[in-house]
Amino acid sequence: MALHQSLQRSTACSEGDNEVVAQMPIKKLPLLSLVYFAIVVCFCLSFVFGAFILTVEPDEVWNLMSTMKALGIPLPPTSAVDKPITTTGGLHFVLHGLIALWRSGDILAHRLASIGVTLVLLIVVFKLIERHVKDRVLAAAGTALFVTAPGFLLQASLATSEIIATTIFLLASLFWVRSGTQSLSMALLGGTLFGLACATRMTCLSMLPAILVWSAIAHRGWIARFVYPLMAITAAVLVFAGCVGMYVYAFGDTPWSKFLVATGLSSGIGVPFPGVMLRLNYLTVANGIIPTAAIVALVGWFASRLELQKESDQDITRLCGFLLLAGSAGWLSWVLKAPISHIRYLWPAIPLLWLTAVLLGVSALGRVLRMKTAMIGHLTIILICATQGLLNVRMLAVGDSLELVYETARQSSLGIPQNIFTARKDQEAMASLVAALPPSATIHALMEPAAYPITYLSSRTVRSFRQPMQTAGENYLLVLPTDYSVWLPNWDAIGWLQVNTTLVERRGKYALYRVHGSSQPPSQ
Repeated sequence: MALHQSLQRSTACSEGDNEVVAQMPIKKLPLLSLVYFAIVVCFCLSFVFGAFILTVEPDEVWNLMSTMKALGIPLPPTSAVDKPITTTGGLHFVLHGLIALWRSGDILAHRLASIGVTLVLLIVVFKLIERHVKDRVLAAAGTALFVTAPGFLLQASLATSEIIATTIFLLASLFWVRSGTQSLSMALLGGTLFGLACATRMTCLSMLPAILVWSAIAHRGWIARFVYPLMAITAAVLVFAGCVGMYVYAFGDTPWSKFLVATGLSSGIGVPFPGVMLRLNYLTVANGIIPTAAIVALVGWFASRLELQKESDQDITRLCGFLLLAGSAGWLSWVLKAPISHIRYLWPAIPLLWLTAVLLGVSALGRVLRMKTAMIGHLTIILICATQGLLNVRMLAVGDSLELVYETARQSSLGIPQNIFTARKDQEAMASLVAALPPSATIHALMEPAAYPITYLSSRTVRSFRQPMQTAGENYLLVLPTDYSVWLPNWDAIGWLQVNTTLVERRGKYALYRVHGSSQPPSQ
């Protein structure tokens, strides 16, 4: 009998030990922290490689040349500086303006600044998750998952404004949820932060209504629900208008009417409604990047948390609610009014929605007690990160930033380079060839804005193919990679090229043709 009781006690102890092991907190496994740290480092390295490998992108240098024009830095004549870029400014203008004054024309210095801001953003995300879930392993997992957001490689590696605007808007959101409705001064300070985000990237304006909607839902008093939010939105609009006004003033020689027209076209507000079918095309693209079902799922999950939340969950629930409202507003405004189906217009909506899912996901994973279940969750996160990391490598292999942009927008086929990792070298070689042409030579391109990078790199003006060829001096036609995949020439132009031009040199998908005599291109 004593032996039997001893065996029972031994079996019970063994089962208890197994249960303890099964419920061991996942944060007791430091190896996971190292894995996630390595994943984030690998993504950051891919961003650094992107700064060196990705071709100079038209919008990237369009913004930089507009900044240089406002600061009085000499530029070759180009349509890129005919009017200020109203969709980009604010802190992007300040940061990259200082870099332009220090190292004019050095695209790598501008791109490394974007990577620096990216590191700040990732630190903010890590600290935010760690503060809410009280677990460094989960904070590292959430940061690794956040960095897989669509378009992150392009936004972090290029000298565009989206990564700066995302960082500022996230900081403004954190401040608003925590302190924005405590007093009038706090509301005005929060509005100022939102205004800086809007001035840096105009697309943030579409997300300002989230301030009012969220406050009306989250608070009880009418001052906190309506007065403070309206004051914050007013402050944001005034800060935005002030920054844009100073930018336009520094830019100079632009009539106000021309500025308003450019603003309407670049924001989509001044573009007439193109029809339901085209907007459905936009919805198809937006649904491919962040599916509508995913947004609905986030809303449902968030609503369920409102019913079941504990006292400790209130902060993260309130923040997720605000990010969900702001991101959904930005996503919907892209579908309804974006002038072009460019992924840049979907930032910061993409990372805000992505971060909402990450916060809710790691919070749920933190409640898991069984080791096996938690490990399945972590292995899933690692698999997602590995897949997205491989896709980053594939994008770096293609290398042409503009082609990658239009791949995402489904306006071009997937690029399959014959020589991988060479697009940037080909672009620089063609820019050097253009720079070496005689001063009397005139260079044309099928799409002038697509040739802005060559103008930036070579300091030579590239004119539109639609403009008449010069009768004095030699005329050249520059063919770019997107001419094969995005802006395809019509048959008349192709026939004219075969008869009236001679190939001078080809570098990958870049080609330079000499035009015979003063042959004029066909009317477009």
